[in-house]
Amino acid sequence: MKKFIFLADTLLGHIDNFIYWLSITIMSFMLILTFTNVTGRYLFKKSIFFSEELARFLFVWVVFLGAAIIIKDRGHVAVTLLTDKLRGRKSGVVLEIIIGICGYIFLVIVFMGGIKLAGTMNIYSSAALGIPMGYVYWAIPLGIGIMMIHHTKNFISLFRKGR
Repeated sequence: MKKFIFLADTLLGHIDNFIYWLSITIMSFMLILTFTNVTGRYLFKKSIFFSEELARFLFVWVVFLGAAIIIKDRGHVAVTLLTDKLRGRKSGVVLEIIIGICGYIFLVIVFMGGIKLAGTMNIYSSAALGIPMGYVYWAIPLGIGIMMIHHTKNFISLFRKGR
């Protein structure tokens, strides 16, 4: 069992590292694309016709993939007033368990909705690029799926001694 957990952690670490560098690459490309488009529009009166649409689509992917990485470190914004006051008590652990279950329910709902949305959006094509819109919406279930893995890992850590 320990070997399986080690292999799963290693694989997940490689996936997280890939997503981290992919997000940096996509953000850099978006910056260059937008800068080039703005420069071309104001200096040469010519713009890249697909730049805004591509930047928007890439931003959707970066948001969902980046959120998956952030959930690993519990880096999302949270109101911790009550959890901080109850830390170290049994009621604090119960509250953290309830929060974890609610978070998982939310992720499952968004995951299922994302799969349904991505599947139905393939009948539409984007205006400038002409790609099926399902490609854009697959960022939702993919990012949420990785979030669910990290959330499960974080949730299990609640039950370990000396956390």
